[in-house]
Amino acid sequence: MNVLRRLIETVDAGATCVLATVVQVHGSAPRRQGARMLLSAGGAQDGTVGGGEVEAEVLAAARAMLAGGPNARILEKPTNCGGTVTVMLEKFGPHRRLLIIGAGHVGAALAATGARAGYQVTVASSTVAERLRDLPGIEAIAGAEPGMLEGFEHPEVTQVVVATGDADADASWAVAALARPFAGVGVVGSRTKAAAIRHSAAAAGVPPDRVHTLRCPVGLDLGAVTPEEIAVSIVAELIRLDRTGEVPEGWRRASRA
Repeated sequence: MNVLRRLIETVDAGATCVLATVVQVHGSAPRRQGARMLLSAGGAQDGTVGGGEVEAEVLAAARAMLAGGPNARILEKPTNCGGTVTVMLEKFGPHRRLLIIGAGHVGAALAATGARAGYQVTVASSTVAERLRDLPGIEAIAGAEPGMLEGFEHPEVTQVVVATGDADADASWAVAALARPFAGVGVVGSRTKAAAIRHSAAAAGVPPDRVHTLRCPVGLDLGAVTPEEIAVSIVAELIRLDRTGEVPEGWRRASRA
């Protein structure tokens, strides 16, 4: 099967993969410029960049990228034939997704900011704010309950932010999200709310290491006050997590209690 077609199918299926392309050849080499190889996160390989030591090093680099390494890199490798091959590696994955629970002032501002930042945004709420209906790139689900998270597609690339404005509802949604393999769960709130949610999640059987991934208050400490500013602080945190995998503790949004 064509390697590029396989790449599209892999990403559409919600998986991550690395495409290796021979971009330059000097002297003798087993494959010429344009040769491609695809390695999926599940270990499936399509195509080849030449076999031998070149391919072994490319595969090792691709596996490191899939394990959380950079999104792109260039390898230059001498061949057994006496030449040199330059290979470009690029990581591809499904679109970053953001599921917002609640369509109040913060939820609506977050939806607009997240969409502009390139996230595929879904807003779930008992009622969907009218101002969200015509915004591009935003899917609205009205009348949603926490049980809908069971069937949400591609949770592993989806960040959940809970902002219903109701403490009990926030806790129900957050616990349900923590019980599923979402990329992350954040809640608009305080340290007191965070403690209550963690207690409820533990009582519901959510593993301790998962419970402690909860981010509450969600967002970076930018001194944000308005809904729009809070939305920026949350999206900034999500970008930091997506790009580096962590947020220094001192960067997190401060809580009054």
